[in-house]
Amino acid sequence: MDNGFIMTPSTVVTSSRLKTLCERYHQALCFGEKPSCMPKIRIRYVEERGIFGYAEFGDFFFFSDDLYVWKQEEKYAEDHSYDVVDGLFDGKCTRQGYACRFLYAGADTNYVDSNGESIFVGDVIEIKEEGNKSQLALSYFPYDEHEDMKYCFVLDNHSLSLEDCVGREDLRLTRIGTSFFQLSPHDETEDMNKKIRNFNDWHDTNEEHDEKVLMAKYTPNFDQELWKYHGLVIIGATYNWR
Repeated sequence: MDNGFIMTPSTVVTSSRLKTLCERYHQALCFGEKPSCMPKIRIRYVEERGIFGYAEFGDFFFFSDDLYVWKQEEKYAEDHSYDVVDGLFDGKCTRQGYACRFLYAGADTNYVDSNGESIFVGDVIEIKEEGNKSQLALSYFPYDEHEDMKYCFVLDNHSLSLEDCVGREDLRLTRIGTSFFQLSPHDETEDMNKKIRNFNDWHDTNEEHDEKVLMAKYTPNFDQELWKYHGLVIIGATYNWR
């Protein structure tokens, strides 16, 4: 149990829920243990430009709004956050490896698109229905943790549940990119969630929406200028955001 809820494969994983779980399993994280009761959660983070990394629960933690992932490769030694580890675990951490700060980029929803690909919070999904199609970024709603949460595409005055969309035979859902473009290295977790919701801004013109869809295909990306994304199209660049 965790604050009155039971972790199941369908549990909506929000950033605040992850932080709560990290607090609950503080000792296991400190010593690098993975008890059988530990929740099975996979998250995504920005490794570097054009590359996402993935981590299972137990291999990451939050310090304030910042995500830290345990890495084993020696190349991460210089990025190890000694002060954060010592402060969070009171100097008692015996876990081996390097705790490095990364930008959080959503959790695995345990749902798949029409191609069988895992869907993550922050993914941009193309929804096709009888010849009509739209591109929307996936978030969760409501934002109050005390209400029933659900993965959904949040619009102006309503939302589309991911569970309902996946269950409909007349809809085809395809992951076409992510909402993690025009990033700042200093973005924090809540800023990421705002970026997800802003993708679906109903005030956008068709041109503005198409520009967001274009940028979604070249993620993760720190470029701020739209022309740089158009340049990637011109040179035929490919980003393995999957």
